[in-house]
Amino acid sequence: MKWLAFFLVSLAPFAVSAQCLDTLNTPILNPGCNLNFLPVCGCDAVTYRNSCFAQAATVIQYVDRPCEQVAVDIYPNPAIYWLNATVVTKFEADVNLLIFDRNGNIYYSQYLRSVNYEYLTIPVNGFDDGLYILMVESNGVAQFKKFIKWKE
Repeated sequence: MKWLAFFLVSLAPFAVSAQCLDTLNTPILNPGCNLNFLPVCGCDAVTYRNSCFAQAATVIQYVDRPCEQVAVDIYPNPAIYWLNATVVTKFEADVNLLIFDRNGNIYYSQYLRSVNYEYLTIPVNGFDDGLYILMVESNGVAQFKKFIKWKE
């Protein structure tokens, strides 16, 4: 009888994960979703770009927020005059935003208070051409995005 209880307890993680994904459907590789950045956290602990991408991955349950403390999306890449950034936090929090070059020189910094969803347009026309890194940090958790500053 003890072995049966042990067997059922050892299967518990598989039962939970099986309820997270719709196993009767196969994931859609090219779902045709819009690219709006409204991140959702799937029951599989993966952050999806939006609910359409989560559904295409056959995730049954998700919540409207990233799984991580902070998530960021940028465009265009490469950037010529402006870099658009969307910052979304799991819970309302303060956010530090930095842009630095590959040598660690800071080209831009901004402190954002009480962020849930923030859309920023950052001027990069004064940056030298090359590779840059955008760092978004909140409550000790950081996300990084690389982008290219392209010539005019």
